[in-house]
Amino acid sequence: LPVPLLLALRVAARRPRRVVLGVVSIAISVSGIYVALMLNAFLTTQPLAAGVDDAQAGLLRQVLLVVILILLSLAAINAIFITWATVLDNRHSSALARALGATPHEVSAALAAAQVLPALAGAILGAFPGGFALFHAINAITGGDSDRATLPPLWQLLALVAGTVLVVALLTTIPARLGARRPVTETLQAEHA
Repeated sequence: LPVPLLLALRVAARRPRRVVLGVVSIAISVSGIYVALMLNAFLTTQPLAAGVDDAQAGLLRQVLLVVILILLSLAAINAIFITWATVLDNRHSSALARALGATPHEVSAALAAAQVLPALAGAILGAFPGGFALFHAINAITGGDSDRATLPPLWQLLALVAGTVLVVALLTTIPARLGARRPVTETLQAEHA
């Protein structure tokens, strides 16, 4: 395995609860987006059959967009803070890896990959069983008709999973690079002081 992936697996193995937190966080966000996609698909295919006119359907789509933006913002902030906490927790081991020959780029790639792996698992869980279960739970609570539900196309679900992983990868590189730029000697001396 490449050095960044080995270091990422080590980081993930050291903090399994943080990995579970990352998986659950992403799964909840992706499940909410999945439900919003289902509602949007329903409004697109059957607005008049549901007793909704075009103006109401447009307003509902705007509300769905706001909900999706809020979910994305919360997931982005959560990913950044989880990465930053991971960077702070792994200062000593990252400095040790760099002292043993790992480059700052490999260390930052490892810290980012340690977040991307749980994001992939969370996106898959959120898109396929999680979103569907959330939709049926909402229908059970509200007494909705799940028989008329329109599932989002497969390409949207695959794009949701791939987009989630890509965005988490981009968001986690900044804190990971900042953490990997700290001088090795300063970090190792600070740990022993």
